[in-house]
Amino acid sequence: MLEDLDELMDESGIDGLLASGNAFDDPNIFWFTGFRSSDSIIYLKSKNEEGLIATSLNTLARVEKESFIKRTHDLSDIHLSILSEGQRVDRNRDRFYKSLLKAEFSGKTLGVPDEFPASHLMTLLDLGYDVKAVPELVRKARGTKSTREVNIIRKAGKATVAAMNRVVDVIQNASVTENRTLVHRGLPLTVGRVKLILEQALLESDAESAEDAIVAVGRRGYDWHYLGRPSDRLRSGLPIIMDVFPRLKRDRYVADVTRTIVKGQPSQKVQRMFDAVLDAQNASLDALTSGARIDDVNLACFETMKKHGFDSRRLNPDAREGMTHGLGHGIGLEVHEEPSMYEIDGTFSEGHVMAIEPGVYLRSVGGVRVENDYLVSNRKPRLLTPGIEQVLYV
Repeated sequence: MLEDLDELMDESGIDGLLASGNAFDDPNIFWFTGFRSSDSIIYLKSKNEEGLIATSLNTLARVEKESFIKRTHDLSDIHLSILSEGQRVDRNRDRFYKSLLKAEFSGKTLGVPDEFPASHLMTLLDLGYDVKAVPELVRKARGTKSTREVNIIRKAGKATVAAMNRVVDVIQNASVTENRTLVHRGLPLTVGRVKLILEQALLESDAESAEDAIVAVGRRGYDWHYLGRPSDRLRSGLPIIMDVFPRLKRDRYVADVTRTIVKGQPSQKVQRMFDAVLDAQNASLDALTSGARIDDVNLACFETMKKHGFDSRRLNPDAREGMTHGLGHGIGLEVHEEPSMYEIDGTFSEGHVMAIEPGVYLRSVGGVRVENDYLVSNRKPRLLTPGIEQVLYV
């Protein structure tokens, strides 16, 4: 959370934290400021002081109206001076930083996240500032969500589930041809049509795909990040993985939900895969609590998979089938955030929001994956993405 920054800055040995960019290209900017704009700004926070925004002209006026940051540093005079000289603003950033830091920073060492532009970093070094890269600081702070952030993620989950249920209804009502192709409104139901249905439903909830959704039919689902070609046809009896991770257009936070749909009766092998995935999901959730060691939660999943006869790369690095990806990841303003499930000696904290996604993948069949988003607490994790069945045989 933002409230954690001072303690993390102290641990990192920095006196100030600096970021530059816009909310659409760098989620850190939106998280620091709440300013949703394509205009670039500079954010500066000195240790034990409130953060401030440095910008100019019309952007400054909008910052004062739209950002939750109340302190500003006006760069308008420098901006106008550069323009009056017939020069490009982006080639004179040293004048902006010199003005800002001389007036607002009295410490010794500035910290910058990985997303800080390299050219800006060189400018600071040329100005003589001591600069330290602190790639983990902001990621760690963003990993613990406030109540407000959790409520926004829950809102994103509601939009996601509504869009996915729209597709489920279409598949349920589709007819089946002799070659098992699903037909909707007289046309073959393809991955391209499914994604269009998803996008239209998401837009109705003021959301959009953060990246391309995954819709993988049958054996193509063996590759768990196969996005699906628009021309791929949905067929009955085959597992169809639908993994949707949209972003709210205004609030910017994401959800991440996966379901595997079978039109008709699944094969015995697919049923075994479902049984293993759901059992592993329950075992993982039983272990997922504040203070739990990350790898203990991993092992709860992978040991359960093993009991069902499925391998995993955590227990067998050479595994080519079974559960061949990690158990999950943090979510927030991005689809993948802290904490990482690969930080095996780390622990979960109250306020972490996790996408938990056990899955099984076989070359001859494809994949079965179920994913939901959960808030870590000191008790059982709280489901943030209700409203859609875990098993979807339609």
